[in-house]
Amino acid sequence: MKKAIATALMAAMMTVGTVGASFAAGLGTIDMAALLQKHPNYPKAMAQWRSDVEKAQKDFQDQVKKEKDPKAQQELAQKFNVQLNKQRIELFTPLEKDILEKTKAVKQEKGLDYVVLNGSVVDGQAQDITNDVAAKLK
Repeated sequence: MKKAIATALMAAMMTVGTVGASFAAGLGTIDMAALLQKHPNYPKAMAQWRSDVEKAQKDFQDQVKKEKDPKAQQELAQKFNVQLNKQRIELFTPLEKDILEKTKAVKQEKGLDYVVLNGSVVDGQAQDITNDVAAKLK
């Protein structure tokens, strides 16, 4: 009877160990900021973004001089911030979508269950697939 219990206990421990190992092997991480900078369209998008920011700053300075009311100036600043945020989203969302598509491909190739952003794993091991995804961006 003691041998049967001991055998069952050992089998359960081995199963738990195997399950834990398979979870660790199924997790990948990416560095989204690094991948964004490695995207082939990043330099063009970033140049456009800088141009948009410079133009918005100039336009804001021209318009804010005409406004004497601090509340109106604040509303004007908010209007420009909202517009700039919209432009940033339009510029960088296609790049982010492309990165996510490539990430899904690498995830599938490597047989991973999940991919999270670097720094998201609190405990355990994860496989960094940033370089694998970057290779697919070229």
